[in-house]
Amino acid sequence: MTTAVYPHLPPAQLKKEEDDSTARELSWLLDSLQETLVSLKSGLEECYALLAPIEPGSTLVMSSPRSESVKGHVTRVGTRIVKGTLHLRLKTLPHTHISFTPHLPALENLRDLLNQALDCVDITRWTGDRHSASYISSQLRLLHSILTSSLSLLSPPSTSSTSQPPWTTTPTPASHSPPPNPPYPPNLSLTLTPSAGALILTVRILEPVGVGAEPSLGLVTKFAFAIGAQRRLEHDEMEGVYVLGGGERVRVREKVVVESSADPMMLVLGAKLGALERTVEAGRVGLGVVCGEEVDV
Repeated sequence: MTTAVYPHLPPAQLKKEEDDSTARELSWLLDSLQETLVSLKSGLEECYALLAPIEPGSTLVMSSPRSESVKGHVTRVGTRIVKGTLHLRLKTLPHTHISFTPHLPALENLRDLLNQALDCVDITRWTGDRHSASYISSQLRLLHSILTSSLSLLSPPSTSSTSQPPWTTTPTPASHSPPPNPPYPPNLSLTLTPSAGALILTVRILEPVGVGAEPSLGLVTKFAFAIGAQRRLEHDEMEGVYVLGGGERVRVREKVVVESSADPMMLVLGAKLGALERTVEAGRVGLGVVCGEEVDV
């Protein structure tokens, strides 16, 4: 079955009718996108509210599965951890009880990105030419980029052990353990990052490495492994040499990764941001189809 226009139109007139139809469709789509922008602003404001410092916050359990290596909890209020308590029973560290309040730079950056997204929506609605397809397209591309970056902060990619990961430039926060509890050991590194509706705690025990030293095991350590006197603590960063912020070269002697219990607010935030990102992507694709342009998503 074929579709044809009857009565038949001359080619020039047919082209004019097609252009007029495309112009009407484009005009309707641009008006529709203004309504979409209003909905996006409302959704972004809801996401921003989920990061507001409202008590009592979310108390999350930190417990290593099938072992007593890490036990404790943290309380998140907004973008900060206001209370954290950990009991550590690691193989290369004496039993340690610490209280700490680490920073969550990922959530602070996420809040800044949400502010940028809200500004982008307001600028798109109230400045520039709302009937210009190229202007709206560029603004949607910017908004999509901001939302994609926001989602990446909630589920950051894993870091290769051969590169210098972010934890090397993020100092472990000072201990807030009340007296007579001593500060925790200087070779202890703690990082806390958001991931898929929870918080990931990474505990590392560091050992210094001399300049020019290779990341191979020492002779005594190899012999201890061979006779079974010492068990090799295998992890993904065991062979790397890392440079800390002060220039000190270290190896990661022991590493334990613990995922907290689910954070309801973070789960809702991730779902809402994902829905907003897909809405903007759909708007970009629709606008590209009408304008005859290919959209990279």
